[in-house]
Amino acid sequence: MYPNIPYAGLSWPITQHAGVLKAKVFDGLLNACLLCKGETVNAEKINGYLVNNGILTANVRSDSNQVDAWRDYQQILSEFGLIYSTRISKVLTFTPIAMAYLNDSLSYSELITLQLLRYQYPNGHKSQLSPSLVKSYGENFNYESFTELQAHYNIQLRPAVLIWKILYKLWESGELPVLSLDEMQRYAVRCTIMSDYLSCTESIIESRHDGQQLQMLTRARRNMADWMKLLSQTLLFNVSGDGNTIALSTYSIKERKAVDYVCNRLSDPSSFWEYKKSDYKQDWFNFYGNYDNNVEYILKESK
Repeated sequence: MYPNIPYAGLSWPITQHAGVLKAKVFDGLLNACLLCKGETVNAEKINGYLVNNGILTANVRSDSNQVDAWRDYQQILSEFGLIYSTRISKVLTFTPIAMAYLNDSLSYSELITLQLLRYQYPNGHKSQLSPSLVKSYGENFNYESFTELQAHYNIQLRPAVLIWKILYKLWESGELPVLSLDEMQRYAVRCTIMSDYLSCTESIIESRHDGQQLQMLTRARRNMADWMKLLSQTLLFNVSGDGNTIALSTYSIKERKAVDYVCNRLSDPSSFWEYKKSDYKQDWFNFYGNYDNNVEYILKESK
């Protein structure tokens, strides 16, 4: 139970390219992919489009001396469920939510808000085990994937929803509705299920009033910083210029009843994807890449 952690090395891994994510890059990657839609990926064609249109730098690889922006940045699209990972599909396959975005059913802010709210642990894309995690875990490590490890410990978490609920609870409690990167690293990352946000918020408030301070989870800082960069792209959060604090946006305050409803719905255990060992990667993209414009958890940008 909170604040105890189920295993050493607990964190929220997310794309390492959070710093380059913006609408221009997102659109450029998707438009480049349209050149190969339904076909085997042609990296040369995609790289040419990305470089010639100034979307991304060439990223010439030292081992081949070839332009390989696609190899470096394709993860951005699969991370957010826009394409099936090229590890499981050699044919470039768009998901329904990618098509909805390309057809202008969603704005960039709406898409990022939706997919970050829905982003969960465990998931079928973040499956790779890092050697440092395995080492930090200790003896008797016998999990085939990061997904399996988290499922074993019954982790069921949506970080964006969790952070919103913590900030909203701080606001309701008359506390400064801001989280620092240090507080993310000490408190938020210890949550393993959605209901932990209450104990987490209480611990944060106590620490702010000369109470006990929990130890920072050292492996988590880079991932917490990346999450804050990503959340700054949504409708719901503002992040300080130095990247050290996150707060609720004006939109979140104005539309708090609607956002609270969405966050409560996405906190319901029945709304989560469930790990099943057989074909779990394919199943994840079927789930996360799905789109229904009638679903009530889509938050619309103010016009």
